[in-house]
Amino acid sequence: MKIIAIAGSPRGSNGYTSSLLSPLLKAAEAAGAETEIFSLDKLTVLPCRGCLEVCHIKGKCHQQDDFEMILKAMLKADGIVFAVPNYMFGVTAQLEAVLDRCSLRLPFMRLYGKYVATVFPCGGSDPDDVEHYLNKILTQFGLRMVGGVNGVEMQFLDPDENTRIMESSAELGQELVAAIDQHKVIPEQEEQIQQAFEIMAYLVQTKQAEWKVAFEYWNKNWKEAH
Repeated sequence: MKIIAIAGSPRGSNGYTSSLLSPLLKAAEAAGAETEIFSLDKLTVLPCRGCLEVCHIKGKCHQQDDFEMILKAMLKADGIVFAVPNYMFGVTAQLEAVLDRCSLRLPFMRLYGKYVATVFPCGGSDPDDVEHYLNKILTQFGLRMVGGVNGVEMQFLDPDENTRIMESSAELGQELVAAIDQHKVIPEQEEQIQQAFEIMAYLVQTKQAEWKVAFEYWNKNWKEAH
């Protein structure tokens, strides 16, 4: 079992994001998973340029950066963890670039059925903003959300609260491994995920001339499922 983490903090291993992510990955490893971190402070993912005629027709972005490496790791993984601090009631520019670049691959639904968890520390603002944003996007990718863990700065600075949120992170790591191992179905999410799948099926079929690569991939991999 392989679980990867995409860490979207520009502070890398020096911030709250890294400290809250660490117990999750250690617990996942203790439960038998192999883990790997892709830290966006050390990698380059350029913003999406909206080149539909390239991405949808050729199925691959022409920009030369680290995105394809990250995408390949996501496709091979059984579980994905998105770890990012709250920046202006949303995710960082580093993670937003990854999500935007993934969005033009959405018609392929290649992440469909994989499991995901989120880690999102905040300075003092409401963590619900980031959680809602990520959950909405990741469901559209067809990912099954196992859960999320968050903490505000005051909790990190308080010894008792810090212990509590670190324990919550470790518990989430265990839950992620268990969900993957048991092929867990999360009923309250299935309708949303299936709706996303059906929308992409419709778009790929109606835009088969423009989205040739996606159409061929869909008929090869998802035709029976649809």
